[in-house]
Amino acid sequence: MSPVRVMLMVCLALASGAWIVTAGQQVAAQQTGDSDPVEVTSDTPEYCQYLHTRVDSQVHLASTPPPREVTDLSAEGERMCEHGQTRGGIMRLRRALWLLMHDDRGTPER
Repeated sequence: MSPVRVMLMVCLALASGAWIVTAGQQVAAQQTGDSDPVEVTSDTPEYCQYLHTRVDSQVHLASTPPPREVTDLSAEGERMCEHGQTRGGIMRLRRALWLLMHDDRGTPER
């Protein structure tokens, strides 16, 4: 699949407001040298909930309590998502998830 076709698929997916996972991602990952396929998402309340669920699962898997910054970001992100501020909520939830995944205090990497 050509890079132009992959970009066209991504643009169409973003324009439709849906989050997708396609076979074209494997091609895109191979072309960029990434080992994991790229997940295309949009700023929807469903994606907010998905991120919040991932943060919660990482917190429960951790052997130590999460840093305060993670709990603050997660709570604020959830609150923002519930009040229709999905972009800000997603940004905070992504940051909380990143902090959890890169925490050296006993948090599992995945």
